Amino acid sequence: MNAEDILKGINGALRGTKLYPPGHPAIDKAARTTHELISNLLAGTENFVIALVDGALVFEEQPIADGDRLYPELMEYMTEKNVGTMVFERGVETGEVSALVDVLTTSDAGGKELSNLLRERGITHITLKALSEGKEHFLQVYNDAVNTVKGAMDEVRLGKIPMTDPVTSVVNKVTESVLADPNAMVGLTMIKNYDNYLYNHSVNVSILAVSLANAMNLTPDDIHAVGVGALLHDIGKTGVSEDIIRKPGGLSSEEWEKVKEHPLLGSEIIKRMEDMADMIHRFVYEHHIKYDLSGYPERHGAIHPYSQILTICDAYDALTTLRVYQKPHNPVEALKIMNNFSGRNFDPVILKAFSDMIGIFPVGTMVRLSTNEIGIVMRINPDAPDTPSVKILYDAEGSHLTEPIEVDLSGEAGKGKSIIATVNPASVDVELSAFFEKETA
Repeated sequence: MNAEDILKGINGALRGTKLYPPGHPAIDKAARTTHELISNLLAGTENFVIALVDGALVFEEQPIADGDRLYPELMEYMTEKNVGTMVFERGVETGEVSALVDVLTTSDAGGKELSNLLRERGITHITLKALSEGKEHFLQVYNDAVNTVKGAMDEVRLGKIPMTDPVTSVVNKVTESVLADPNAMVGLTMIKNYDNYLYNHSVNVSILAVSLANAMNLTPDDIHAVGVGALLHDIGKTGVSEDIIRKPGGLSSEEWEKVKEHPLLGSEIIKRMEDMADMIHRFVYEHHIKYDLSGYPERHGAIHPYSQILTICDAYDALTTLRVYQKPHNPVEALKIMNNFSGRNFDPVILKAFSDMIGIFPVGTMVRLSTNEIGIVMRINPDAPDTPSVKILYDAEGSHLTEPIEVDLSGEAGKGKSIIATVNPASVDVELSAFFEKETA
């Protein structure tokens, strides 16, 4: 059973509505057959995605050749109804597949309205995203998350307990965006705003944590809890003086003890927020406790098995960010450093899952090719991790390209090209954070 079977099944169900009246047994049979195919695939994964990308049909990030010829009804209805992404989650029922076919073929709604219509009909395992919600949508989600973190921390500084709804809502958006295009969202974690470090860092850790939790096939509820915990993991720093947080030199023992209080302070805030899953305050409390139980705050018993997701994502974003006390490491260097602490600071199994997810050359890595061209890794290729898609910014002579060219090193256009080294972005005239903001603007 493969992508072709599922695409053929959905296309056949849609085609049936053109041939038969509503409620005809042939349409119901097609929906049941399609549901079986979808359920078989979801038995081994939490979800899968069908999308339209630049007019091409894509199944789980793999472009489908001749999609317009092989699955014309599917592409027709997705285009007409402004549907850019379909996300199918484990637990989908036959009636949900029938409802999807029905709303696509009979409703005048499109895009977000179509997704809302599905929700009104009780369809919870199929999510539709509007075609117009492209890269600019991901940047909007990112900025919304930054504003949400800032708002929550501002409320704490005023002596209030943050509202839960804005946090859970924005984490839902982050999760949906990660499912729709994990490469685009991980790319946005290269946004490093020194002045707003605390907020950007919180959002970056949440994106990485949701991506990792999804890659580990956690349940939707656990993915959401991990995302919320990651977004608020540093909320306790509102109780630490800004002078200490931004101090350029080494901290005194008294200052360091104040910093070490922030996980406890944060977990106490989470406990007082409404409708927060119990595990979330544990994530916040334990995100600086190492795999060997050293770190802080002191812990004698076992930590929650998912707390290390936050610990690993927190460390990765911190290592790749300019701080008052360190120069940023490129993503490849950061992974090497973290792997040196596998089994001590980090759970080896979760760190391996993170490394597999992020790739040998993570999104955002600046690289030099065997042709002497320089570019930025835009997408990883899970089947061939050493041959990602690279956006070339400088040609072989070192001249800056006015129109960057994206090349998939695993494809025909990438033949004869390979990555030979990483490049320090500071050595060329490229600001990675600005680049990824521009890419999604």
